[in-house]
Amino acid sequence: MTETSQDLHNHLNALKQQVQSNQANDSMNTTVRALQTMLRHDNFRHEFAQQGGVETLVAALGKTTNFQLQYQIAFALWCLTFNGEISRKATAAGVIPALGDILSESTKEKVIRIILATFANILNKVDEREIKREAALQMVQCKTLKTLELIDAKKYDDPDLEEDVKFLSEELTLSVHDLSSYDEYYTEVRSGRLQWSPVHKSEKFWRENVQKFNEKQFEVVKILIKLLESSHDPIILCVAAHDIGEYARHYPRGKTVVEQYQGKAAVMRLLSAEDPNVRYHALLAVQKLMVHNWEYLGKTLDTDSNGEQVAAK
Repeated sequence: MTETSQDLHNHLNALKQQVQSNQANDSMNTTVRALQTMLRHDNFRHEFAQQGGVETLVAALGKTTNFQLQYQIAFALWCLTFNGEISRKATAAGVIPALGDILSESTKEKVIRIILATFANILNKVDEREIKREAALQMVQCKTLKTLELIDAKKYDDPDLEEDVKFLSEELTLSVHDLSSYDEYYTEVRSGRLQWSPVHKSEKFWRENVQKFNEKQFEVVKILIKLLESSHDPIILCVAAHDIGEYARHYPRGKTVVEQYQGKAAVMRLLSAEDPNVRYHALLAVQKLMVHNWEYLGKTLDTDSNGEQVAAK
């Protein structure tokens, strides 16, 4: 590495560390403003991304409610997405959900404009069909289509914004046209943002799709177990425990697979969770992992009136 390259590396690393340090808004604004300027240049984008800068900005975005700082961080992310390689990794880095949360709540036109421009950049810069599809589905999961409808109805006097709204509406509508229930489920699991969407409690879904959980070396099962081990969100824990139990119930070797990846131990630990709903769904999952007569178990749970049962949420 040349002296100039080393200087660049050190400078960008120092800026990244300042973003990570949870400074006061004024100091953070100055730091991010410097990044906004530097990230207009592609060689700086690549170096910053190599140092984990994208993930750092995403984490910072989740910690602020200051709209000016939200705008500046989103602007820096927009600059980064002009690089095709960085755009391809945006789905894995959590860029879309982080921006999508702000988009759904923000009333500031410049914040809306820069987030939509970032989304458009990601879809324009990614050539690989599957990665582009996953990015579009993440946007759909963030309720971006609904937000686009609301923005379109307001008729902002901004040609660039109108163009992005039209482009994204067409792309996202196309992506959901042939969306299967498993595509919806897979995108939700990959995002790590589990919620009680209809597929989780659909017997038809589990019967038809449980074999797909074994694809890519049990990728979905591993993600669910990781969420059980690392998440602190009660809803995510409830849904993940429920899904592990349903996988074991519908796939003949499910119990063995779950145990192989320490899923049973992860569920067992949740039996002592503080949240009563988490304990309840963990208990159901443990029973599904241990009992073989599923029909008998279901009837027992439905008719047992001796113990207290917490309403599922």
